[in-house]
Amino acid sequence: MAFGEKQGSRFFFVGNHLCLDFVNTRVAEHGRLMDLLGEPSDLARWLAEAGVLSGGEAEEALKGWGEGPRGRQVFERALALREDLREVVEAVVMGEPAPQGAIDGVNALLRSRPGYPQIEQTPTGFEKRFRAERDEPLGALVPIAESAADLLAGGDLPLLKKCENPGCVLHFYDTSKNHARRWCSMSGCGNRMKAAAHYRRQRGARH
Repeated sequence: MAFGEKQGSRFFFVGNHLCLDFVNTRVAEHGRLMDLLGEPSDLARWLAEAGVLSGGEAEEALKGWGEGPRGRQVFERALALREDLREVVEAVVMGEPAPQGAIDGVNALLRSRPGYPQIEQTPTGFEKRFRAERDEPLGALVPIAESAADLLAGGDLPLLKKCENPGCVLHFYDTSKNHARRWCSMSGCGNRMKAAAHYRRQRGARH
């Protein structure tokens, strides 16, 4: 499947913010954490599926990163950014101050900003996309950091939530009508938790 195609994707795009979807590339399955970004090609695929890069740009980026130190540098910087974002998001959800070191990590990437914004016409209107400089591989990560800056500085932080399934580690920004969203998705954790609650009620009724 080409970069950018979401059919059968193993990534989760439920966060309503690019930075949250990036944090959500680390998931929990059967009580164990699992990293969906195992290698640089996974990162390139996620960037394409998230709309940060086009399929062709993702393929070019991966070729530019190569298998050597440059590709490893981009990949490790991406994982470091994800960890910084995770620490900030979890602190906000818990109502605690975010670690300054994590904020510094995001700001360091924002300072680099090797690229420029462009307006592109779409079938439904216009959208702004960030174009990374081709000789600056870290540029592909800047839109993720900018998404975090927009969310933290301009969002309604009480709407930043963690899925209420205790076994889930996914986060989302609640844009539902009454801000009553509880699960990462109704088709996933929502249905599982409702089924578990129904089972407990049925079992209680029999005793």
